[in-house]
Amino acid sequence: MKIPNPQPTALRRSKVAGLRSPLPTLRDRPGQTSSSITSGAEPSEKIVISGCDYLGLSDDAVIREAWLKASANGPLQTGASRATTGDHPLYRRAEKAIADFLNEPAAVLTATGYLASLAVAQGLRDQATHVVVDASAHNCVQDGARLSGLPILSFASGDARALRSVLSNLPPSARPLVATDGVYGIRGGMAPLNEYLLALPTSGWLWVDDAHGLGSVGATGRGSPEFFSLRDSRLIRSVTFSKALGVAGGAVIGDASLMEHVRTRAGAYLGSSAPPLAIAAAIAAAVVRVDKLPGRVRRLQELARRFSNALPSRPEILNDSRTPVTAIHPRDAAQAQRLTEALTQAGFVPPWIRYPGGPGGGFFRIALKATHSRSQMDRLSRAIRVGLNE
Repeated sequence: MKIPNPQPTALRRSKVAGLRSPLPTLRDRPGQTSSSITSGAEPSEKIVISGCDYLGLSDDAVIREAWLKASANGPLQTGASRATTGDHPLYRRAEKAIADFLNEPAAVLTATGYLASLAVAQGLRDQATHVVVDASAHNCVQDGARLSGLPILSFASGDARALRSVLSNLPPSARPLVATDGVYGIRGGMAPLNEYLLALPTSGWLWVDDAHGLGSVGATGRGSPEFFSLRDSRLIRSVTFSKALGVAGGAVIGDASLMEHVRTRAGAYLGSSAPPLAIAAAIAAAVVRVDKLPGRVRRLQELARRFSNALPSRPEILNDSRTPVTAIHPRDAAQAQRLTEALTQAGFVPPWIRYPGGPGGGFFRIALKATHSRSQMDRLSRAIRVGLNE
């Protein structure tokens, strides 16, 4: 599908703010709009509704200070794998902060969230016998499964009955590693983790890649396991801190013995240079910030519900009121163009993307932020209705 573009006249009359989002800063009150947003049909700057900065922490002053302090008071990075000579107290401090925040026994810090997923599969490949993958799991989970070298089976996304069917056909001695996203990042919605865990044999594990769940779901932003009230030693999480927590880096979290397997057997951990110290310091600060800003999490969830309730029920729209991500798959290029024009006229940067797992021709991926206002969400839902001729 051809990439839709705003009308040239609209582009001439308005300035797109690029990566600088003209949204409320941390100093603004909830619901207050930025001074750069003007009234009228076409605001002078466009509102960004893409990306993954769900809590608006990417420009948080406290996290920034932790980042800068670590950069100023030590080496930029340790220059080696942590398994050799590259360890540092800041890494261990970040791991403790992560584990404490998630109420789990242990955590292993990785340079990126993608590496965290690879490390899970590699760390458990001598424990598990099969990897059973939700069909909509992120590419990092799919790649991790392949790198494990174990037999891979797949089941229909979000379908616990299909999972049980696959598991029932495994030999009695099997120790399956069931792998899924917690929140599906490119279309929204959640995997039924409680049902997956019930389907799992006692000899298996449930691996949840919660890249898009951490910070955005659960009563206090502790992610998909918190949402489903899950506490189980068979639960393993991989996360990234580059989304709701606004930083970078990743981690694997779970039972201490399993984390030791990750440290001693995962090539993605053993063979990778440690992340910059500033990232470790910023992660430790970010989890504390989320813990101290429960109102930010609640606001994001309230906006997601408000936006979801205002959307029309259409086959093109993939939306779940529990999550901040909505996907719109236009029927054809003409509909994509109408949506682009409606969003542009209403003051939004049309979030048209191509991404693995989405339609090959592209789609709209809308991501809400806690720093959006209620009026912006109402305007966004109206623009979508206009673009769909509702």
